[in-house]
Amino acid sequence: MELALVILGAGVVAAAILVAVISKSRARQRVEQSQRAAAQLAALTQSAGSALVRADERIRLADDELSFALAEFGEEAATEFATALQRARQRLSEAFHLNQLLSDHVPDTDAQRQEWTERIISLCESAESSLGEKQSALATRRAAARRTPSEIDKARADITRVRNTIPSAQETLLRLAERYSQSALTPISANPDQAESLLEFAERSTQVAQSRLAASLDAEADKAAHAAAETVRRAEALVAAVGRFEVEALQAEATLAAMVAESRAELGEARYLPDAERRGRIDEAIGALERELAALPGPGERLDPVGSLSAVRRANANLDNAVAERAQRAERKEQLRAQLLTAIDDAERQISAARELITDYRASVGPDARTRLAEAERELSVMTQESEPETAIVRARRAASLAADSAAFARADLERGQGYGGWDSPQSNYGRTSSGLVGGVLGGLMIGGIFDGLGDVGDFFD
Repeated sequence: MELALVILGAGVVAAAILVAVISKSRARQRVEQSQRAAAQLAALTQSAGSALVRADERIRLADDELSFALAEFGEEAATEFATALQRARQRLSEAFHLNQLLSDHVPDTDAQRQEWTERIISLCESAESSLGEKQSALATRRAAARRTPSEIDKARADITRVRNTIPSAQETLLRLAERYSQSALTPISANPDQAESLLEFAERSTQVAQSRLAASLDAEADKAAHAAAETVRRAEALVAAVGRFEVEALQAEATLAAMVAESRAELGEARYLPDAERRGRIDEAIGALERELAALPGPGERLDPVGSLSAVRRANANLDNAVAERAQRAERKEQLRAQLLTAIDDAERQISAARELITDYRASVGPDARTRLAEAERELSVMTQESEPETAIVRARRAASLAADSAAFARADLERGQGYGGWDSPQSNYGRTSSGLVGGVLGGLMIGGIFDGLGDVGDFFD
């Protein structure tokens, strides 16, 4: 009894110790969590304080920026920046109010302190961001305003430079007109006059840019200066095209001479093709190329080298394509010829083999084998009436297939006949050797008669 009480007492003590240990561990965890939360909140509070200082300084500087914008660009141009500044002030005011709530004597929960602190940071960042965008826009505009005067000066200098090249372009046109036809010069004949018109427009654009700049309308001044610069570039390209044409025309003449020589050689080759092969598309292509060559200007006549080269090249390409198509047809015919010869050879061998079986064993072979042999011979005979080689090949292959079937049926009949002796065997009526000899002769005569009517395989390809 006493031992039991001792054991019970020891258990109670152990349990008490365990409860104490667990309670102490949980208390330590709560303390650590509280310390971490306090540290995080302290860091967040510090970040909020820094954000308030930055945003307040940014807004104070923005007040000065607005004054400069009003002086540089006028009230209308500074309106967007003033609106953004007002919104930033409102957000900063709300942020300061929340910070006051955190600093007063009224106790706040940890949740409230975290929520308000995060809100302060968000308001300050938003205020800075909106002001930053508008300040960047003002900086860009200010840079453009500083750049516009130099752009106006550059555009005026470029106008003078390009205008001085127009007389040379006009002289080049006169020289080109002595050698090249009016149609050849059509793409560039009006270029000098068009360039002069563009330069006049560019001059007016610089005048507009200057006046807008004097009126502090910097955005309009920048647009007008940009339009002047772009117009000068277009005018310069028109003048340069006149000089490029002369070089391109000389290159086209050289290429045309080579193309003419090549075309005459290809015409000679095409004319030597057989009439049957030349008839149709090749003859048409030959005629078209001959007409283009005949239409070329003679000695002393003005040229259109680019247009002539395009026309001759197109006709030459058509002849090349027609001749290539003819070569493809010839290659296809040769392939079909080889296929037909193979098909006929196969049909001959299959028919010969089937005929030998039927002739050698006579009555032992039933009607199915004989019918297919007859149909095979008919297909081969009808093949000579086909005008298209593709169809002839199909018939020859069908003849070979029917003859093969005939031989298969014949062998099956022989197996049945030998199995129960119901049909005539090679030993009854005819000896195997003699019947084979006679059958081979008769079969050869009949098949030879069929093939004598086939004529030349080349008839299919004429």
